Amino acid sequence: MQKVVPITILTGFLGAGKTTLLNKIVSENSDLKFGLLINENGDIPIDSQTIVSSDQEIIEMSNGCVCCVVRGDLIKAVNTLLDKGNVDYIIIEASGMSEPKPIANTFAADDLKGRVRLDGILCVLDSINYELTQTNYQTAIDQVQYSDIIILNKTQEVEITKINKLQKIVKELNPLASIIINNQDIETSLLIDTGKWDEKKLLEINPNQKHESHDKHSNHTHEHHSVDEVVFTTSENEILNPHKLDNWLQTKFPPSCIRAKGILRIKIENKIGVYLFQMVGASKTLIPFETARIDVKLDFSRMVLIGKKLDKKQILADLTDCID
Repeated sequence: MQKVVPITILTGFLGAGKTTLLNKIVSENSDLKFGLLINENGDIPIDSQTIVSSDQEIIEMSNGCVCCVVRGDLIKAVNTLLDKGNVDYIIIEASGMSEPKPIANTFAADDLKGRVRLDGILCVLDSINYELTQTNYQTAIDQVQYSDIIILNKTQEVEITKINKLQKIVKELNPLASIIINNQDIETSLLIDTGKWDEKKLLEINPNQKHESHDKHSNHTHEHHSVDEVVFTTSENEILNPHKLDNWLQTKFPPSCIRAKGILRIKIENKIGVYLFQMVGASKTLIPFETARIDVKLDFSRMVLIGKKLDKKQILADLTDCID
């Protein structure tokens, strides 16, 4: 009898915490061999390189937003995971600007000849920034509307009144979705193999359930086409000056950037270290980065910035000036 592998689509806006949750799911369900398909904004993969386990089969798709790539490319990637990995479960981590419906449509057809089944769509919601995000980006609304389970993330950093308000917003957008508040002790085995997906969800959202922000997006197209991406890389063995980098972050960081991430080689007190940089909303963090994976190169720096009307030439010039 042919093995049928379940698939979860992991969605959520830029910086919501998808990769962190993915790492938690993989590490806490060690009885399963996962096939991971990671789709990222930008030509340089960063999220996929922070996946902690090297025991899983990983495919990076950085050649475009997974909701827009040719269906055949997505099918080919899934078939590759099935063929080479003997996987038990597949998770597709969509980029933060991806819409889940076109991805789900791929699995509604029988192009994979019964080898997989769509188990559900899991959405990670940034409790700190979502109210503003869903006002400015229709994609953030679509991600909630088509999901089966919605995780309110980063809740420890916001007031309970805001959490209650977010739950109300989510219920208005998607009355049937399960809402989970991530208190760090979330039972990840409850997020996979749920059987919650129903192809009826691929039908148009009932207009009576649409959020008021939909009014200004009646002719909605893929929003990521209007979002700029700036990719910065250094040559091998080049290092960044911490003082110059800090000055850029404090005084020249582009205000229209909504998400930035990077793996950076920095020389601090005559010691070269590798650091993971994350920027979401008003938060910027830089923490030491280590990995046991031999396929992740740590001898050069790379950073991706995403936002509207980014001055690519100026950003690249400023970051190049940070090289020692």
